[in-house]
Amino acid sequence: MTTRKSHKQRGATFETQLRDWFREMGLKAERLARTGKEDEGDVYVENIANCPIIIEAKAPGASNRIDLSGWLKEAHTEASNYAKHRNLERVPFPLLVIKARGKSIEEAYVVTRLKDYPW
Repeated sequence: MTTRKSHKQRGATFETQLRDWFREMGLKAERLARTGKEDEGDVYVENIANCPIIIEAKAPGASNRIDLSGWLKEAHTEASNYAKHRNLERVPFPLLVIKARGKSIEEAYVVTRLKDYPW
């Protein structure tokens, strides 16, 4: 298996695990189709307050570095794309979820900026 193909497969598996975990928690969750340069994120979730969330899921391998600022920027862009493609007035809340290597799904890291958190 090529490196690129194995990276895509690892990412797709993590996205599916996230979707399934949210569903097991009783939340509405869907994996989103890739849409090229105007990608809309990896997973859509509605939390218990019916707040829409767009998740950018990352499952870095052992040799990959973690790029919090770049990945958060990607999450914000993709949440905006999601809203634009559906003519939504409000952009869904963007979250970055990073898989913790060798750990279960509930050990994943959730990242957002302090100013974006819905205080």
